[in-house]
Amino acid sequence: MSWTDSLLTGIDEIDEQHQVLFDVLARLELAVSSEDKWSAVHFAIVELTNFMNIHFAVEEALLRLHGYPDLDAHIAAHRAFSVDLAKIKQHSIRQDVSDELMVLVKTWLVEHIGVVDKAYVPHLRTAAVVKSGGN
Repeated sequence: MSWTDSLLTGIDEIDEQHQVLFDVLARLELAVSSEDKWSAVHFAIVELTNFMNIHFAVEEALLRLHGYPDLDAHIAAHRAFSVDLAKIKQHSIRQDVSDELMVLVKTWLVEHIGVVDKAYVPHLRTAAVVKSGGN
């Protein structure tokens, strides 16, 4: 699974962070197939968690700054993913969670970026945050 321009929002900072998330996903995929899978997957989860926290804070601040009307629902989606990821991270200490992790991350990234994040683009376009080429 890799980045595609169909996921562009037209907001440079957000698009760059989304692309980094796909880079982290690629490292997760490598970790899952590595010899030392347990530790590689666990540390990939730690990396993903840390980056997601930063990304969520940036995105939520941008939406709050521009008065996005569905901010509470957007934040709730972020929190739900964080809870699911935290559960997997906790289990990764004792068991192989690679399949569960890959399903969660792949499904969530495409659904969240492609649908939920794209939903705020029209609102931010009116605030002149989105480039005219953003969807």
